[in-house]
Parts: sequence; C-alpha cells; structure tokens
Amino acid sequence: MKNFALAIGTLLLVTTSLMAQDASPLSDRGVGAITSFAGSRSAGMGNAGLALIGNGYMNRLNPATWIGLENVQLTATYSFAGVSSEDKLLNSTSYNANGDFGGGIFAVPIDRNLGISIAGGFNPISSYNYRINSSDSVPNVGSSNYAFDRTGSGGLGEGFVGVSLSPVAGIGLGGMFQYAFGRTESVSSVTFNNSSFQNAYTDNSMYLRGPSGTLGIVLGNFEKLTGLGFLKGITVAGYYRYPFNLNGTYEVSSIYPDGLDTVFSRSSSGYMPPEYGIGISKVFDNGLGAVLDFRTQQLSKYRDSFTPAGSLRDVLFIGGGVEYLQGRNIGSLFAKRVLRAGVYYNRTQFTVPTSSGGQKQVGEIFATAGIEMPLSYTATIDIAAQYGFRGLSSDLLLHERVFRLYVSITMGEAWFLRPRGE
Repeated sequence: MKNFALAIGTLLLVTTSLMAQDASPLSDRGVGAITSFAGSRSAGMGNAGLALIGNGYMNRLNPATWIGLENVQLTATYSFAGVSSEDKLLNSTSYNANGDFGGGIFAVPIDRNLGISIAGGFNPISSYNYRINSSDSVPNVGSSNYAFDRTGSGGLGEGFVGVSLSPVAGIGLGGMFQYAFGRTESVSSVTFNNSSFQNAYTDNSMYLRGPSGTLGIVLGNFEKLTGLGFLKGITVAGYYRYPFNLNGTYEVSSIYPDGLDTVFSRSSSGYMPPEYGIGISKVFDNGLGAVLDFRTQQLSKYRDSFTPAGSLRDVLFIGGGVEYLQGRNIGSLFAKRVLRAGVYYNRTQFTVPTSSGGQKQVGEIFATAGIEMPLSYTATIDIAAQYGFRGLSSDLLLHERVFRLYVSITMGEAWFLRPRGE
C-alpha cells in the first residue's frame, strides 16, 4: 500500500512534463502532430483496441471498456520516438529523437456487478517537436553566408476524469470530462558569418486550454442474445469525443536587426474538431484475441488564431492486430506472457509538396509488436514497438522513417474486494 501511494505521487509530479511523440518537421502545423493513444496494449496491436475489455487494461479513448476493471490500478507510460526525415525540397536529411512521460491513469472499481469504475489521469494530445536547419549565401555579397535554425517544442496534453457503468449484461457505457492545456514554442534564428549583418532571433509561444468530453459504449453477449455460436467472444464498441474550444495567449519575443528587443502579447483561440471511431474484438478459447478499429477526425476544420481552417486535412485510421496468451496452462505466474502484433494505416492531417509542384496528403503505414509480462500477481510491464514509413507516394518531397517505443508499468491492489467466504 505504501509503495502504491508513492507511485501515485510520482505520477502526479511527472504530469507537469509534456509527453514525447514524433519528432517530425511536419509537427510545426497548428498545435503539432495530433495523435490518439489508447495505451501500450493497443500500441502493440496496430493501435487498435476500442472494444477490448479486461482487468489491467485501461483504454484511454473509450471509457466504456473500464467495466472490466477488477482491481485498483495505476498505469504510467514512457514513450520514445525517433524520426529520420529526407527533405528533397531542401536537399537535406535529418534525425530527431525524443523521449519523455507518455501519460498515466489511476482507476478504482466501485461495483464489479454493475461495472462501475472511476478513473482519472493525464493523456497526450499533440506533439510540437521539430528542428529545421538550412544555410545559404547572402545575395550579391561575396563570401557572406547565413544559417537559419528553427526549432519547435511542446504540445497539448489533457487531464481527464471519467466513469463506466454496465446497467445490463452485455452493455457498457462510459463518459469522461477532459481539459486540454499546453504550450507550443517555435524559436527561429538567423546567424551571419559577416559582422556587417545583424543576427536575428524570434521566439513565438502559444498557450491554449479548454474543455471537452467523451462518450463510449461497448456491446457484447451476442451469442446469448441470438443463439448463434459463432458470435461467442465478439464485442463491438464505439466512442465520440466532443470538440475542444480552446483559448489562451500568444506571445512573440524578437530581436530585430537594429538590436531592438520587443515583446508582444495578444489573446488567442482555437478549435479542435470531434473525433470518433468504432472497433470490434474477438476472444477465442485458445488464448488468442483479435481487434480491428476505424477512427476519423475532421481536422480540416481545425483552426487557431494563426492557423486558418483548411490548413490540415481529415484523418482516417484503420488498424488491427492479434494477441496470444502464452503459457496459459502453466501453473507458474512468471511463465505466462502475452505476445502481440499488428499493422495500421493512417491518412495523416499533413500535406507536403510534390515533384510536380502541387500538394498531396501524407499517408503512413506501421508494423507493431508488443509483449506483456507479469511483475507480480497484480503488476505487469507492457512493451510495444512500432516501425513505419510516412510519405508513401513516390512523388512526395518529404519521406520519413519512424520508430516508436512505449513502456508501461501497471500496478494494482484489491482495495475493495471482499475475502472469499464473505
């Protein structure tokens, strides 16, 4: 109990740090690369799992799946991303990497018969993380060169609290309140090798915050309702996340060529469109499970004070995977493990120039794998790895290779479980 309370305190402290996601130059749009992270279990199965129900798994996208929780649990995640980019427009290649806190959740089951659980925590929404370097000569000035450097950092995260309920067998409902907050910072500098020119520096920071909410549902027990045996173990789920209406401030700090240092501030606002999806899962009798998800978000409607609507594109995600409980018939706890694999395709919100001079939406495809191992009877470690390619069309002027790693520790205690015999 003492160690569990210490872990909760640690989670509350590290939530002050924004999480790491892709370190891509594409993330300089809006509030950055917007992502949907359901958890490390899903990350190993093609980022799918909206319809997964089970103790020890807290889906961060669909609160209705929390009806399967049996123990009080705390889950904390570390995430790492490395991105290799080839930019044919700038004729350059780069590698950026970032690792940090990837969110966490604390959950308490209240009534297992009614599927009532409450949970809260911190979750990533977007990552604004890139570094762009270029150099050139000053026109009409012999042997005078300059270097342009632009870096971005920050992103949006959300605090959330929610509840699940199963009013009748086979139906799970859930809802959560979310509050987004965070900062994006872009620092640009121009440095000359000729003292006749004044170096310039600009720091742009945007602070945004605002509320939203999510509703979720899971449906099961189809075999009992229909009498059809092939429907055994099938669960269908869906969720809808309401839009974020964001408000905050925008600040600019600049040093101009004349040496004048200025600071400018004004109010800012933003709108992040709703997100929704459906999923299906199938649990077989031999310890094998399979999942498939579809998700979408109309990010063409995203806007903020400095990003007009239409700058991004609508997102379409299709992903699926399998997991297998190895050693399920072995008595030793530590001989058991869960193996996972999956694949997903994502039509991202970004567009990049093409060799013909136009713009084209960027697609990406990833292969995923994961493993879950027990640390004790109520604690596990989940490891998921993803490797993929962004920019699938050959005529795009930007192509990326991305590697991601997620490590989650889940600790649990049976605070409200009655001893056997009561």
